[in-house]
Amino acid sequence: MSKSFSLLVLPLLAVALVACATSIPVTVTKPAEVNMTGNRVIAVLDFRYPEKDKALTARDLFEWAVSRLIGVDLPRELSTEGRVADHTTALVITTLLNTGYFELVSPQEVARAMRGSLSVGTTAVDIGKAVGAQGIISGELYLLDSNDRHWVDTRKVKDPKTGVEVKQAVPMVTREAWVGMTYQVVNTATGAIVASRSFKGEDQADVEEARRHSLPSAEQMYKRMIDDFMPVMAKQLAPYRVRESRRLMRDKTRDPRVREADDLVKARLYDEALEILLQVWNRSGNTAAGFNAAIVYEITGDLERGIEQMREVARRTGERRAIREYNRLLVARREQERLRAQL
Repeated sequence: MSKSFSLLVLPLLAVALVACATSIPVTVTKPAEVNMTGNRVIAVLDFRYPEKDKALTARDLFEWAVSRLIGVDLPRELSTEGRVADHTTALVITTLLNTGYFELVSPQEVARAMRGSLSVGTTAVDIGKAVGAQGIISGELYLLDSNDRHWVDTRKVKDPKTGVEVKQAVPMVTREAWVGMTYQVVNTATGAIVASRSFKGEDQADVEEARRHSLPSAEQMYKRMIDDFMPVMAKQLAPYRVRESRRLMRDKTRDPRVREADDLVKARLYDEALEILLQVWNRSGNTAAGFNAAIVYEITGDLERGIEQMREVARRTGERRAIREYNRLLVARREQERLRAQL
């Protein structure tokens, strides 16, 4: 049903030097903001655009979505708002599918599965039973607005005949647009809201009045902002991967064994590098050796030993950077615990 996120931290192939210290790029899997473990089969209902000046409750949104399903074969009014709402629904489905974490049920599939049994009294539990969905996502575009503002730009130009610099007034037009979007996830077993999130964005484009035809339409601007919401929504609901780097500590003592270990790290021979670093640390208490051993533990997937090693370095040396890294590793452990609960 979903792709497996088997490795929490993956060393990448490239290794670079930053400020004379080796930097190791890694890919890290982060937990989603919301634990969707029990809601990984999702039915997405149509997003809507509300009537002007009318506030909608969560129940209003759900009832509207069900009403939309009842008339699923009827064309939506070809308005800007309708097209943007349809775009949003399709984009949410695509975004969640692309996470590899969810199995999605479209509004059309819900309508087909419940044909003849849908009514305004239909509940999330009813839909869940009919299509096997564990959760339902519905939402609205609570704000879609735009405005054209005319103004004059004063520019300095050279007179082509005299070469003298003169001021020129250029009529301009600025198109501004605003979008507000909210969504909710409802668990079909209990009917409880699992998550509710909102987004708001604004955009503008400026052109000379004479080139007004080149301005993007309000609809294009709305859709562009909604597109920008989607990566954030994906991270709210599904584990995701990010590229980070782990930088080794430069050895101020210039111990040749630490330098040898550094070269081994660059060659991605982590086990050999770790053996040397631990030997140097245990023998002489070399700060860089101890610090770097903790980092190598982390990038090879042994976070617990990395934490223990960095804690010992911080305790014995009082090195500020070791203390900061120890705290970071504790945060990473909490993130891994959350991630394991989501997989």
